[in-house]
Amino acid sequence: MEDLIYRVILAGVGVAIIAGILGCFVIWKRMSYFSESISHSALLGVALGVASGFGLQSGLLITAVIFAVIIAYMQNQDYFSNDAILGIFSHIALSLGVIVLSLQGDRTDYFSLLFGDILSVNQGDIVWIYAILISIVSIMIIFWDKLLFVTLNACLAKAEGIQTFIFQTLIMIMIAMTVSVSVQIVGVLLITSMLLIPPAIGRVFSDAPLKMMIFSAFFAILAVIIGVIISLNYDIATGPAIVVVLGVLFIFSQLFRQDN
Repeated sequence: MEDLIYRVILAGVGVAIIAGILGCFVIWKRMSYFSESISHSALLGVALGVASGFGLQSGLLITAVIFAVIIAYMQNQDYFSNDAILGIFSHIALSLGVIVLSLQGDRTDYFSLLFGDILSVNQGDIVWIYAILISIVSIMIIFWDKLLFVTLNACLAKAEGIQTFIFQTLIMIMIAMTVSVSVQIVGVLLITSMLLIPPAIGRVFSDAPLKMMIFSAFFAILAVIIGVIISLNYDIATGPAIVVVLGVLFIFSQLFRQDN
């Protein structure tokens, strides 16, 4: 039991930090619908990973990144509106995922895929989560100024000679990576909440981008720890428990909001 709790907390904290950091970019760039679309592609990633034998994590990451690149390319063509592109690919991925999973017979645990099963996390999953965390933090450190510039004002960044398409695609890929490691924790249906609610709370206590990211990661970690404790004590799904805790924290955070 102690080993289980150790693995659960370690995995949850890693995902919380990743989601807290990338969630700020989702808020700043108003990409909530994009994160929702990528989360739907995660179901296809799970299905392909299981069907091909490559494994859950490999299927998730490869599929999510491919969809992120395709969507970024389509958005850059300015032929369809962003919401149309996201809606099209989101539902295609979701439908394909359901079809492929249905072909696997009764071996699929749909509840854990949709709402997470953090108790199934093993040592290999933890290594994968922290490898993604280190990769994302490294990218942030190296390209922080350009990523922030492109996020806050893409037109001005382009005028300054920055390759906005490259960095916008990089942001999308990092969000896809975040989604790929979050499925086991909160499930396909609740991934977006991990990307949106922590930065929404952190924004209340912040007056600078970096500070908002720190607060966002902090509240995400806090929600994961409390959610896991509630889940283990009352034998309820961990993903929904974490999201409900985030919802409570968000409501209380509004008491400290100061409107200018």
